[in-house]
Order: sequence, then structure tokens, then C-alpha cells
Amino acid sequence: MISNISQMDVKSFLSKDGLAIFLFHGVIEKQTYTVRNYMGKHIQTDNFEKYISILAANGNPMSMNQVLQHLEHGHNFLPGSFAITFDDGFENNISVAKPILEKYKVPAMIYLTTDFIDTGQMSWIDRIEYAVQHTKKRQIKIFQTNRNYSLNDDDEKIKLLIAVRQFVKNTQGCNPINFSNQVCMDLGFSENNLLSDDPLDKKLIWDQVKLINKNDRLISFGGHSHTHSILSYLSYEDLCFELDTSLSLLKYKGGVNPIHYSYPEGLAHCYSKTVMDELKIRGVRCCPTAISGVNSAKTNPFELFRIMVA
Repeated sequence: MISNISQMDVKSFLSKDGLAIFLFHGVIEKQTYTVRNYMGKHIQTDNFEKYISILAANGNPMSMNQVLQHLEHGHNFLPGSFAITFDDGFENNISVAKPILEKYKVPAMIYLTTDFIDTGQMSWIDRIEYAVQHTKKRQIKIFQTNRNYSLNDDDEKIKLLIAVRQFVKNTQGCNPINFSNQVCMDLGFSENNLLSDDPLDKKLIWDQVKLINKNDRLISFGGHSHTHSILSYLSYEDLCFELDTSLSLLKYKGGVNPIHYSYPEGLAHCYSKTVMDELKIRGVRCCPTAISGVNSAKTNPFELFRIMVA
């Protein structure tokens, strides 16, 4: 992740003929947490406005629909081209980030995880962060890694979270949802007591999605799976269920006909040719990764680079 981006850092991603796609998750008024959000997944409002104002003043903002048109027609990008995207579907994308985007006339794509919208559920890592922040336990053994971790202070808790992220994101076949369920239970939490309206957790609702999709010219929506599972880890049957469920909910509950999608986690091992082929069969035409880089007019629309901002 990119941390504490300066004005020069932001401008450095803008190029004469390339496209920089920036990946955000959430925007909050103020960071007040000691463990949660330690990676800065939700950035503060003042920092978000700084990034957007610098990009708008020095670059050429594009919607992801415009990006797709350029790629499909082989058109070169204008100097300083950039796009703004959000993953997961946090409510603060609309209540906090959208007014800033409107102020600078910058469009954005929000990739929705449909189970989060449907149920208000947290992602696997947000559930673990919540449990680690609030647990009364002083030690935990992660059976999958066969290691014990102390939880006596915030630093030790963050060390556990770092280890958990690395294990799940780099262990082929690991089911993040089952993994998080076990860790949260070991920390004294069940699925039933892990719903939260905290700004780090609150998701959009379908009525908001439907209204914005129908009436807003700056904000667009795409898919980001149903349960935020790593798509390349799934069996063919589970992959089809994940894609079909998310696309159906987007269409019938959100009024969205998604041609845009993004891969959960987004690293090279988190998607595959099978995943891309199944998305194409279902009408998806563009799917960025979370691999850092700047795109050219020849970049595969299903392997677009994004620059993660935290």
C-alpha cells in the first residue's frame, strides 16, 4: 500500500500517455482507532480531498466507462489521465467521499460486494480487526499456522493482524471466511455479534445504490463478488455461484447492469484465466486488479493496474 502520499507522489503517477487508476476503500472524518484501520484502508477526509484536488488540477479525470471505451477502441489516453475507484461498498463512499468528488467534478466507480450490501456483513479481515480490537483475551493460537500470539497491547495485536493478512492472502486454498470465523470465535466473538454501524463497517443499502445508479452522473457501480472470496481459490461450482449471485443481486436489487467488476484481493494469484473467462461469459467487459502500475492503451481490460491509496 501507498502511505502518506505527498503532492509530488500523486503527480508522479500521472503520465503523458498512460492511465493511473487509484484504488480507495473508505473515507472517514478522523482516525480515532488504536488497532482497527492500522493500515489506513479508510483515509481521513482532509487527505482524500488533498489527493483529489491535486489530481483534478494536474490530470484528466475519466470514468471507468470512458476508460473501457478507450481500451476497446485502442485510443491513446490524454496526458494525465486518471480514474478513481472504491472497493467493497462502504457507506462513507457516498456520505463523505461523494461531496468531495462533486466539488472537483471527478467521477468514481464503486465495486460492490453484494453480501455486504445485502446483510451489512463485514469482510473477513474487518471482522478479525474488530475482534482483535475488542477482545478480552490475552493470547490466541492460530491453528492454521500453529503459532501462538500475545495480545497484551496494541502493538502485539497489530503484529497478529499483519501475520493473519499475510497468511490468508498468500495461502492457496485458504477460505478467508472460514478462517475469520474460527479466529473470531477463538477471540470470543460469533457471527451474530459482529455487525456494526461504525464508519469503518457501515455499508451502502440497495435503495441508495438504486437511486444513485439511476440519477447520478459521477458515481457508477460494478461487482466485487458476493462474499469477497478469493475467486481463483474456488471450485468451478462455487465460482459460478459467487459470480451469478453477485451479478443477479446487482441487477435486480440495485438496478445495475454490471459490465465492470474487480477481483477480491486483486493480486496475481487471486484471479485466473478461468475467472476472466467466466466473467466474460456473463457480460463483464472490464476488471481491474490491485497490482500496482500505470496502464497503457494496450493493457488488457481484465488485468488493469491500480494504485492502492492508504
